[in-house]
Amino acid sequence: MTTPLPSRQAVRWSAVALLLAFVGSLLAGPAEAAPAQGIRASYANPVRKADGHVDAQATVDRLRAMNADTYAFLVNRSTDWGDLEQEFLPAAQASGLSVWVYLVPPTECPEQDCAKYLPYKGNYVAWGEAIARLSLRFPVLKAWAMDDFNANTSTFTKDYTARMRTAARAVQPGLDFYPVVYANAVTQSFVDTYAASIDSLILPFRDDPYRNTLWTGSLRPQLDQIVARLASKSRKAILMVYASTLSRTTITPDVEYVRTATAVGLEYAKAGKLDGVIQYALPLTAGRPQSGDERVAHTGNSALVFTVHPDNATTAGDYAAASTTIRLDAGSTSCRMVVWHTDDRPATSPLGYHAKQAIVGGTQVWERDVASEGSDWYTSSPIDLTPRLSGGSATLTLRLYEKKAVTNYSVTARMDDIGLTGCHVANPGFEADGGWTYSRKGGDVLTGRHTYDPVYSTSVHAAVGALYGG
Repeated sequence: MTTPLPSRQAVRWSAVALLLAFVGSLLAGPAEAAPAQGIRASYANPVRKADGHVDAQATVDRLRAMNADTYAFLVNRSTDWGDLEQEFLPAAQASGLSVWVYLVPPTECPEQDCAKYLPYKGNYVAWGEAIARLSLRFPVLKAWAMDDFNANTSTFTKDYTARMRTAARAVQPGLDFYPVVYANAVTQSFVDTYAASIDSLILPFRDDPYRNTLWTGSLRPQLDQIVARLASKSRKAILMVYASTLSRTTITPDVEYVRTATAVGLEYAKAGKLDGVIQYALPLTAGRPQSGDERVAHTGNSALVFTVHPDNATTAGDYAAASTTIRLDAGSTSCRMVVWHTDDRPATSPLGYHAKQAIVGGTQVWERDVASEGSDWYTSSPIDLTPRLSGGSATLTLRLYEKKAVTNYSVTARMDDIGLTGCHVANPGFEADGGWTYSRKGGDVLTGRHTYDPVYSTSVHAAVGALYGG
C-alpha cells in the first residue's frame, strides 16, 4: 500500500507550526522537571508576626530556602482562615509554592467545641466546598488534609468522607483529599473501606506501637507493609516526619532523627513507593532552640539515651542496647573503663526494675539501678576490662535492662564520656554520628544517640533543605 505524500500547503503549515512552537519554548524559558523524589513538604509552625498573624512572605521564603515545594497550612486559630485567604495564598501563588489546607477534626476543635472552629465549624462538607472555591482563585491550592482522621471515624464514616470529597470536587475536580492516619490504623480493612474516598494518605511515623521520636529502625518495615496495602487499591502514602515534639513522648526529635527518617522517605518516593515526604511542624522561624532538657549530655551536646515511656508495659529481660568494639591501644597490655551516667528517677523510686549495665565480651562488668542515686551525673568506679578482651579486643555493650516487668514506671537514663585507659572505642563521647550500633528486645525499651541543638530550627531547616534539594 502506497502512503500519499503531504501537499505543499500541509508542509508549509507544518513548518509554521514547528517555528511557532520553537519560539514559544524560547519565550517560556526552560521547563521545570518534576522532582524525582516526589512531594517535598512541611506542615504548620509558620513564621508569625508580633500580633500572632502568619507572616506569609517570610514563611514562603523560608520554605523556598528549604527547597520545599509544598506547604500544609494549619487552620486552627481564629485568625488562620483570614491569613490563609488574604495573605498566604497570594504569596504562595506568586512563588509557585503548592498549598494544602490542613484541618483539625472534632477531637481537636478549639476548646473541644467545634462551634468555635471558624468559619465553617463542624461542617466538614462546607469546609471542603470553601477550600475548593479558594483553589479556583489560587490554583496553587492543590489539596486539603484532615488531622487524626483514624481517631475520628465516628464522624468521618465511609459515607460522610465520600460526601466531603465529592462536594469539594464538584467545585474543583482536581482537589485532592488526604487523611492523616497512623501506621497501626492502616489495616487492610481501613484501606478497603476508605480508598475510594481519599487520594493519598498522610502517614506519621512514630515507631508504632511504641510512640517515640528516637528509634528509626522500624521505619522501613512499616513502610513496606503499608505501601503494599495501599497499592492493592492504587493509593500511596506521604510520609510525615516529626520535626517538632510529638505529644506524650520523653525525647524530642533531634536533627539526626529528622535527617534519617526524611532520607528513607525520599528514597521510597524516588522509587515510586511513596508520593513524598512532609515535615511535622518543622519550626520555620530561624534560631530557635530545641525544646526539652538542655542537660542531655555530661559534656558537649550529645549522649547515649535510654527510655521507658509512661504507661508502657515491659517484660523481664527486655532491654535496649548500644554496642561497639573496644580495642587495646598500641603497646598496651591492660584496659580500664569508667562510665558517666544519669537518670531522672529519684532515689526514693522502687529498686530492682530498671538497671543500667555494661557488658564486655558477653560478661556483665558493671550495673547500677536507676533508683540508687539522684538525678546528677555520676561516674562508675574504674572497671578492669583486661580479662574480658580476646586477642586485644571485645564487644562493649551499654544497655538499660528490665530486671522485672513494669506497667507504668517510666525512666530516661543517659550515658556519656566513656573514659578508657590503655584501650579505645570509636566516638566515646557520642558527639559524632557513627561508631555504635543499636538494638532492642521487647520494643518498649528504647535507645539512641540524642543531641541537643541550641539553634535547632536553623540546623533542621538546613538538614532538610539539603535532602529536599537532592
